[in-house]
Amino acid sequence: MAYPVTGRVQCTDPTPIPPLAMDSITTCAVILASTFLLQWLKKSLWPKLPFPPGPIGYPIIGNMLDVPSVMPWKTYRDWSKVYGDVIFLNLPGSSLVVLGSAQAAVDLLEKRSDIYSDRPISVLHQMMSWDWNLAFMPYTPLWRNQRREFHQFFNSGQVSKYQPIQLRECRAFLQRLLNSPSADLGQNIRHVFTAIILKVTYDMDISDLRNEYVLFAQEAVDGLSRVTVPGVYWVEFFPFLRHVPSWVPGTSSRRLAEYYKPIVEIMRDKAFDDIKQDMANGKESPSVAAALLSRLYKKAGEDDANLIDDKVARNVAGLAYAAAADTTTSAGQSFLIAMSLYPDVQRNAQEELDRVVGPNRLPDFRDNDELVYVRAVVLEAMRWMSVAPLGIAHRVTRDDEYRGCLIPKGTIVSANIWAMLNNPEDYPEPEVFNPGRFLKDGKLNPAVRDPLTLAFGFGRRVCPGRYLSNGSLFMMIASILHTFNIIPTAGEDRKRFDPAMDTVTGLVSAPSYIPCKVVPRSKGAECLINSNRHSSSMSEGL
Repeated sequence: MAYPVTGRVQCTDPTPIPPLAMDSITTCAVILASTFLLQWLKKSLWPKLPFPPGPIGYPIIGNMLDVPSVMPWKTYRDWSKVYGDVIFLNLPGSSLVVLGSAQAAVDLLEKRSDIYSDRPISVLHQMMSWDWNLAFMPYTPLWRNQRREFHQFFNSGQVSKYQPIQLRECRAFLQRLLNSPSADLGQNIRHVFTAIILKVTYDMDISDLRNEYVLFAQEAVDGLSRVTVPGVYWVEFFPFLRHVPSWVPGTSSRRLAEYYKPIVEIMRDKAFDDIKQDMANGKESPSVAAALLSRLYKKAGEDDANLIDDKVARNVAGLAYAAAADTTTSAGQSFLIAMSLYPDVQRNAQEELDRVVGPNRLPDFRDNDELVYVRAVVLEAMRWMSVAPLGIAHRVTRDDEYRGCLIPKGTIVSANIWAMLNNPEDYPEPEVFNPGRFLKDGKLNPAVRDPLTLAFGFGRRVCPGRYLSNGSLFMMIASILHTFNIIPTAGEDRKRFDPAMDTVTGLVSAPSYIPCKVVPRSKGAECLINSNRHSSSMSEGL
């Protein structure tokens, strides 16, 4: 496959589907007729157990117009106060259940994971070529095979191998902050996590975010975040709309797919194909992608790997960036905002770092056990501004009864993780950034619900990249707190950032702006950063 060298790709679907000859009036008529038929079938075929409570909806189309498209987690939280923690929405062709409490999520998504581990088939993901992504694949043998391959490189026992890379990139991050204090702080955060992931996965060094691959990958993930909100796009209810020309009103999904499809394919294939070519030329690479290819070639002898194994390998490698870049970046940006708003928390963490690490070196992973307060800051950063407010939807594979109500086979089940992380019963005054809530007698308090058990999903679909993400976030936070003060930008100290409002809606929720800057804590901190400028000689092999 030939890839463009510079600039944007031409986003024309290489295999366009012949459009149907229908105008917008005919389209609407077909939608209404289809909706009426689906609703009639539901009432005729489903058992007579009541559904969980929820908004009443409208004749024929049910709750189709009730599904919120902007910050839906807030609307669902408000509905939970009226209808309870299991909300039912009647949608054309399917149903949506929103779980508003950790108890309901554990009861269904974990304790009944044998029937709640499937994913809804997303027409948009198929149209955009995102259906290879492990996070969205149905619960099938192919998914299990792909997850097994991913897990062997990113499980809790393996990620320690990547600590030299994490340390090197975190220290390069400090150097960039020192050299360019006026640079975009949010982009600097994105740079450090992107550099870690791409070095681990493809042995790719990223000097800045203008790297061609990074631009394509980020745009692909941005598109994914836009379309992965349950119930927003009508094509998910009426798949035939994928055939309707993009100029017809109401077919924005077709235009999105036409734009993002080639970008997503470049993200998945380009860096992997580069590694493949390097290996063919005899160049070794200490990366996940190279290790995957080596195993496949060994299994197939000296011949090329077979098609399905090659597909799994490139999918596993491509997933690493898609799964971690935006989520870890969002958590890191939330942490910066919190430190500028809560200087007492920042001082407490810095006092611990001064005591444990001291003035003569930078923190490393050996300090993890003693940096208890810093670890609590990491937990609170993941809780305070939920990275994935609704997670990724599950799908139940057979009729199920819960609390005397029917959850029909095929129902989409979404966990309102944002509401769970802001539950005042588990986290009093949830709007306040307070790491102390996780501490007791100088240790992490096991009686307080660990927000990571909610933030990374549930059951068999829990995020398999969470260990690398946690380690990278911890080291970034410890490094910047040890050497810099994080303060509000001019004027922002008089305006309180609202984590429930000042965010961008999507699969991943991120701050809409970063109202803070960093300044070195001391001349000694500057010298410490500069003295580590060339300290990247540690082994980085897999």
